[in-house]
Parts: sequence; C-alpha cells; structure tokens
Amino acid sequence: MNTDFINDSFFRLFDYVKKHNYEGMDLFDGLNSRLFKNTFLYKNRYFRLALIQFCKLCPVNFRKLLLVPPGFNPKAGALFLLGTLNMYKATNDEQYKKEAQKLYIMLKKVMIKREKGIGWGYNFDWQARAFFVPEGTPNIVTSVYVGKALLAYFNMFHNKEALVLSEQIAEFILNEMIVFENRHALCFRYIPGENAEVHNANLLAASFLSSIAKHIYVPELKNKIIKAINFSISDINTDGSYPYGTLPFHRWIDNFHTAFNIESLLDIRDNLNLSDLTCVLDKVIEYYLDNLFTNDGLPKYYNNNFYPLDIHVIAEVIIVLNKIKCSNLEYNKTKLAVIDHEILKLLKVFQDKKGYFYFQKNKYFWNKIPYIRWGQAWMFLGISKIFLCKYE
Repeated sequence: MNTDFINDSFFRLFDYVKKHNYEGMDLFDGLNSRLFKNTFLYKNRYFRLALIQFCKLCPVNFRKLLLVPPGFNPKAGALFLLGTLNMYKATNDEQYKKEAQKLYIMLKKVMIKREKGIGWGYNFDWQARAFFVPEGTPNIVTSVYVGKALLAYFNMFHNKEALVLSEQIAEFILNEMIVFENRHALCFRYIPGENAEVHNANLLAASFLSSIAKHIYVPELKNKIIKAINFSISDINTDGSYPYGTLPFHRWIDNFHTAFNIESLLDIRDNLNLSDLTCVLDKVIEYYLDNLFTNDGLPKYYNNNFYPLDIHVIAEVIIVLNKIKCSNLEYNKTKLAVIDHEILKLLKVFQDKKGYFYFQKNKYFWNKIPYIRWGQAWMFLGISKIFLCKYE
C-alpha cells in the first residue's frame, strides 16, 4: 500500500479521535435517547427494536433531535488501546505510550464487577431480535477485546494490574458464560443468561483463553478451548462458508464475521500448537477469498449481496489479510494483491477531510455518519496493523 497515503490517513484519524476524547456516536445507541428513555413507549420491545434500527439505517443523523449524547464505548476503547500499542511498538513514539495509559485508565473506570470476575459491556441499552441487553450488562465480545487489550498492555509495559484484570475476565467467562458443555463440545454465550449460540463470540472467547492460558491455572482449560472449537467448526458448511450462528434467523454468511472466525482460529492454532486446524482454516479462507469479494477485489457484505460497502468490513479485511499474510498458510497471493489495491482506493473515498471515516456506501446513497466504534476504532486498529507489519 502507498506508505505516504497510509501515514497521512492514520494521523488525520488520530487527530480526530484525540480531539473527541475517543468518544462519539455508536451504530446501536438509539436507546440512549433522552426523549424516549422514560416514556411508556420505551417499555415496548418492538418500539426499542424500531428505534435502534431507525438510528442505524437512516443516512441522516437525528441523534441531536432525539437527545442521544455521544459517549465512551468500552469496545472502541479497547480497539483504540490495541492500536496505540501497535503504534508505540512500531515507532517508539512517547505520544502513543501516553495515549495508551489514558485509554487504560478510561477502561478501568467502566469495568463491571460480577460475582466472579469482571466484564465490560456497551454504554447503552441494546435490543436485538433474540434478546434485550440493559446498559451495565457485560457481553463476551466487548469483554474479550478489553481482555486482549489489557493483556497486550501487560506485555508492553509489564503492568501487573493489567494482567490481574485480564485474568478476572477469564474467570467471568469460565464461570458465567458457558451455554452448555458435554464430553465433546461447549459454547460460550454472548451475554449472561441468554442461550443464543453465535460462532464469532464463541471463538473469540476461546481465542482469548488460549492467549491467557499460560498465566492462569484452570483444570482442563485446553480441553475446554478445544470443545469450543469443536462446536463451532462442526457448523461450517461443506463449501467452507461460516454461518453467523445456529438460530434459524442467524444463518446468514457475511464478510467480517467470517474474518473474525479466521482470526480466532489462527490465534488458537498458534497459541496451542493445534496443527489440525490448518485444514479447516485453508477451507474457510478459500471460501472467504472466493465468495466474499468480487473478482475485482471489492469486499462484499454478504456472500449473496455486495451492498452495502461498509467501513467495518473494510477495516476487518485489512486486519485479517495482514494476519493471513503473516501465517504459514497457503493462500492466493494474486487475489490478496488485488484486494489490497481496492482497499487503498476505498480508504481514499471513505475518509472525510476532517479525518473520520464514513459508515457505509449503499447502492443509491451514502451514510457518512462518523460512528466511533464501528468506523473510527476499527480503522484505527486496522491501519495500525499496517504500521506494525512494516515494523516486524
């Protein structure tokens, strides 16, 4: 990729997020509306779902009218922390160390204490089709990304508190977040008390546990991780496609969740020396490159639908392709080069002159709302991976 453009792109984004203190709007923050929060409408599940979808899908930002304030999203904070650590490692520039320390403190302030361990969740109520998640509820994806960031912070600065906090996240996951377990398989749940089986959440948890395994003693921990893998790889379709989850309305196949699963399986394979996962990864990556990109290298959102062009997808493509390139897997180098070329062009059209990245380009219109987690945090991490790759 063009080095000068990547440098300029990152520094403009860095200036933007620092100026906004790593806070902003979220794709799913509609239920933070002070206009509706204390009304009878808010108690209705279908109204909550409709309000979230309206704020998510409308290309015009009505959050000011709805009295939805910007906020600090812990998952975004974790992604920003991982990105600043990458940049500090790549450049040894003290400004990144300073920002990493700031983000570490911000994340500590919003931890959620559980009966056993700690977790992190979103800074808003969230209504999904399968469940309702009140603010203050930890979820496994946010907790894992915070855990990964804390573990990276410990590895960089030898901060023992960060290690203890990441160990407590593992305790929370193992004591509260297992949907089921039998002799051959288990699945980690997305939020406490709900039983939806989502593969990227399950594999993210297994990946984090494989990363922290050398720091904690849990009987049969490796076996539990392998059971989680068994559960999720058993649902891969014969063509290598990866459905989002097991519920009837979770059977779609999309770009970024497939990429998340590839990332997690690569991490688990390398952390636990599970060479048998290589065959699985080869199959899933082949499907991913052949079916979730156009022949010209543009990322499709779904396997059967090109639009929307989405900044989260673009960021995750950067991250997962860098990870594949650093692995010892066989992959189509020509196809990756074509994708890299198209991703660079997309960065140019998706980044505003103010530094932030737009949300989506649909077939007939743009949505240019600068979501802090969905767009800015993921692109911050993605571009930092390019810097780190050059360093390594």
